[in-house]
Amino acid sequence: MLEALSQVQALDLELDGLEVEQARTPQELLDIRARRTELANVLGQRQRDHDDLQRRVRANELDLAALEARRRASSESSLRATSVKEASQFQNQEIQFATRVQELEEETFPLLESLETLADEVSGLEDLLAEIDPTLKKLESVEKKRVASIRGKITSVSRSRNHLAETIERPLLRQYEQVRKSRRGVGLVEILHRERCGGCNVKLPIHVIQKSQRDGSVTRCPSCGRILWNKPNEKS
Repeated sequence: MLEALSQVQALDLELDGLEVEQARTPQELLDIRARRTELANVLGQRQRDHDDLQRRVRANELDLAALEARRRASSESSLRATSVKEASQFQNQEIQFATRVQELEEETFPLLESLETLADEVSGLEDLLAEIDPTLKKLESVEKKRVASIRGKITSVSRSRNHLAETIERPLLRQYEQVRKSRRGVGLVEILHRERCGGCNVKLPIHVIQKSQRDGSVTRCPSCGRILWNKPNEKS
């Protein structure tokens, strides 16, 4: 029974290793994922900055168009004025509108320069992402195949493990699984050199060794609690 249990444990350890291997994503893929995420985040921020600035520029352009229309209207009104006083009033309005137009143009010019700079940054970041994406796609495809292969192995080994576990008495299997869970995946260990626990290397008391040598007897290490197994070639 313990020999069958040792085979179950060997399969359990193989499954543990496969799960670790499955979770171990290649560093190259992790690096390029991180790089793409970083670039995408920066691109998103630059795009938002560009859009915000573009809205400001458009608002200024609308204000400029309205001011320019009012300046022209004042100019035309001054030409149609019926008195010097009225003409002077429209001319003053025209000057005020022209002054505000000039101020708004001076305010808008650096915004246009910044907008152009941001547009270049956005374009550059998009180019970088376009360069990364084919490589990332290829690595993701390789990783998908790798994981699928490991999952196939896990399914096969699990099937063998469960089939073998059905041959083991349920109380013993439950005891093994409980110990394995609390002892880093190892629930059953050999007795080494007829005297030591293969799990914690503690020298076992004589009565424990003797008990482990009896057929059908299940003995646990008094130190680490693992189930002890006397392999046939270890029996005295």
